[in-house]
Amino acid sequence: MMIFIEVLNIVAPIAIAIFLIGVGVRLGRFAWVLVTRRRFRGVSPTFENAPRRLGFFEALYAVLFGPITRFHKRANPTWGRGYMYYHVAIITEVIGYSISALIVFIRVLLGRPVPDVALHIEESFNYTPSNLLALIFGNGEPLQSHFLFGNAAPYFVGITWIAVGFAVVGNLHLMATLLLKRSGAVVADIDDAARGIRTPGRLPWDRALVRSIIFCIIWTELFARLNLVHGIVYVHALLGLALFTLLPFTYLFHMIYNFIALSYAVQRRINRTIA
Repeated sequence: MMIFIEVLNIVAPIAIAIFLIGVGVRLGRFAWVLVTRRRFRGVSPTFENAPRRLGFFEALYAVLFGPITRFHKRANPTWGRGYMYYHVAIITEVIGYSISALIVFIRVLLGRPVPDVALHIEESFNYTPSNLLALIFGNGEPLQSHFLFGNAAPYFVGITWIAVGFAVVGNLHLMATLLLKRSGAVVADIDDAARGIRTPGRLPWDRALVRSIIFCIIWTELFARLNLVHGIVYVHALLGLALFTLLPFTYLFHMIYNFIALSYAVQRRINRTIA
């Protein structure tokens, strides 16, 4: 356990710096393109059979659920199910981690005591990166959840247990699809027009790496919650930090970019620039 604590204390500031620089560069590039590119507003007045104008919520539904119901669920059912289950889990977990991080940050900023996870003490001034990360990533364990959420801790833990269940099932689907080289493959009929069309899958390195880390994160969280391995919360935190560092440089960046992409995609449907 001590070696993981020491490693976390050393690499955490470096990882956060890399993350901030990576996100800054990528968002900066996006902002430059946004400022310099020509904008097309609405459809041409002579466009025949233009798609009808959608309301905001109808456009939002089309953006969020259209691709999975129209394509992924039909083209690759195993991947489609895993995609849905996994995203239910990851959205819940990310919200939980973000709230936990905000609470910890405020407590540290105000100079308030925090638990010492390694010593299992409810109040201390252990502001080391390893301890703070154990508080955030171990938010489903009794000591941390009570500190973070007080009387609401059982409700938080109950909700996130459901999310962990979805994460296990969803990630197993996605891992199986990836290892069988069916990621991105069309293995079933999409519709009558595409009947019999099949495309091979692939095994991209970034998805294999990220999916393996996520697989380990899910199982270390299970072991930590069930108290099966002493101190495994630090392994869980280290894996989470690794994923955090990789975010700007892999497809995980979509977790940040999606908010921007979602806004543009909804606007395109409202303006009838996409069917």
